[in-house]
Amino acid sequence: MESKFIVTSIGIGGAFFVGIVLFWFVFGYLKKRISADKMKQGYSAASKDIWAEKRQHPRVELSWPAFIEKAAQSQEVQLKDISLGGAFVICQQPLALQDQFRIIIDLPDHGAVPFNAEVVWSNANMPRKKVVNRGMGIKFMANEEKERQLLQDAITAALEIIDESIEGKCTD
Repeated sequence: MESKFIVTSIGIGGAFFVGIVLFWFVFGYLKKRISADKMKQGYSAASKDIWAEKRQHPRVELSWPAFIEKAAQSQEVQLKDISLGGAFVICQQPLALQDQFRIIIDLPDHGAVPFNAEVVWSNANMPRKKVVNRGMGIKFMANEEKERQLLQDAITAALEIIDESIEGKCTD
């Protein structure tokens, strides 16, 4: 009787073990198969949304001189890719993330206009050979409507000049 119980226990244990091993192989096969199918399909719509433009204001490829003032120090910089919300600042010594400062932008036809800004990203820690322009991304914050309107007017005027030069080249 005892030997029958031992044989039955070994049989059940062996069947359980075979079931686990079989499940493990099937699960591994299906996992590889599903991930391979996803790779063939390319990027899903959700992954494309990750790289979608998240800016509230469109950037314009302009280049204007400016000065950064922070703690009685100033640094001459160049703005690039400007919008009402922020800009890329080309500078040799980017400020730290979340640093708040004043930036005086030399707006065409409006002169030097001060803005409050904050550093939102920086490429200061990237290797020099991987950086085209050393600098930082900034967002404009807590500025008066007057300054925002001057910036909007300057961007609009610059875009009109660009449009006119493009139209002139097309008619030649």
